[in-house]
Amino acid sequence: MEPTTTARRSFRFACAQEEIPVAEEMLRLQGFRFEEDPFFAPARRLWEEPFPLGSSLAGFFGLIYIQDRASMLPPVALNPPKGALVLDMCASPGSKTSQLAWLVGPHGMVLGNEPSPVRLANLRRNLHVMGLTQTVTCCRSGEKLPLPDASWDYIQLDPPCSGWGTVEKNPRVMDIWKDDKVAPLIRLQRELLREAARLLRPGGVMVYSTCTTDVEENEKQVLFAGKELGLTLEALDDMPGFDLQAPQGCEGVWCLNPKKGDTQGFFVARLRKPGVAEDPLPQTDRPVLAEVASEEELRAQGLDVRRVHAEIGRFGQSLHALPIPALSLLPEDLHWQGLYMGKTGRNGELRLSPRVRIEGPGPHLDLEGTEGLKLILGLLKGQSLQAPSSVPADARAVLLRWNSLPLGRLNVKNKRLIWSER
Repeated sequence: MEPTTTARRSFRFACAQEEIPVAEEMLRLQGFRFEEDPFFAPARRLWEEPFPLGSSLAGFFGLIYIQDRASMLPPVALNPPKGALVLDMCASPGSKTSQLAWLVGPHGMVLGNEPSPVRLANLRRNLHVMGLTQTVTCCRSGEKLPLPDASWDYIQLDPPCSGWGTVEKNPRVMDIWKDDKVAPLIRLQRELLREAARLLRPGGVMVYSTCTTDVEENEKQVLFAGKELGLTLEALDDMPGFDLQAPQGCEGVWCLNPKKGDTQGFFVARLRKPGVAEDPLPQTDRPVLAEVASEEELRAQGLDVRRVHAEIGRFGQSLHALPIPALSLLPEDLHWQGLYMGKTGRNGELRLSPRVRIEGPGPHLDLEGTEGLKLILGLLKGQSLQAPSSVPADARAVLLRWNSLPLGRLNVKNKRLIWSER
């Protein structure tokens, strides 16, 4: 099969900064060629794709996320520091939630809210594949979140919009969303803006973004936020590599028209709430948990919980990561959920998900280079490998590593290693 080339395919690495070189090598050995996109350190532009990028091993193990480069701009504009707490009000499918999680790092936290249960499931699946233990999710109406006033320093608001900027991918979008059909979206956007303004702490920052080119949903909403909500528009620095427009009366935003073979249309504005936060973040009562897994239990399963800024809680038969900031800041009636980490067996023993890439004291299988990738591909097709003699007879799982990069956990059955997500 002849490799395809494209100038428009973009993706970013979702793994930790120090893991990116190994993930790059994995992609190259599978035939992918790409270049850095300087506006965001983990971003890449693909120029040779021997088969769909989403079917690559890096894609399967959640090391990369395929995303239009314009869609990466809102988190870049928000730019939360390491350790920050961020609210993503309209989170599915998780592109911006996961990008924000990369920015804040393992000691920060991102709360991703998604009002649609169907889309929430997709959001949680994507975050699970990427192994982002610093994320939590909830399913509430974004217009009225059960969160205290002035409780967030950073908010990402990417509300439902007409999507006119996606016209290359969706040619009929401007026929579907026009005239009076856009009016309900405009009302919803204003309600979400009003709620975001309530939740922002004095001095806090919100990024409002859409994938439309409609002035009513973009520039006029920013003017509404200034006039009615008292927010201040902050000018964003010029972004090299993007053909930015300069809307009159709304200078300092990033406004992109769709560019065939390059980027979709996008609008990004950075808004700040005046003042300085003098009071500490509002604390809430810690949610009652049936049980928190002990460090000893987790080490017995090959997981060093000290590598995660979270506790691992049992909820029925499910295990979920509970980021330390979430335990003190998120109210119980929000009904939030941490990242899925596995389940408990019939006898109460822990069974970590194969997707948990966190290292620990347990046994591991180290593979390297092209031959190692061939063996991994075989495992994903249902083949098995002989367990190394170093694997204890009572071991239930083995950490799979390639070129020292942890990828996930293999099940041990009859001294054979298999990949199974059942």
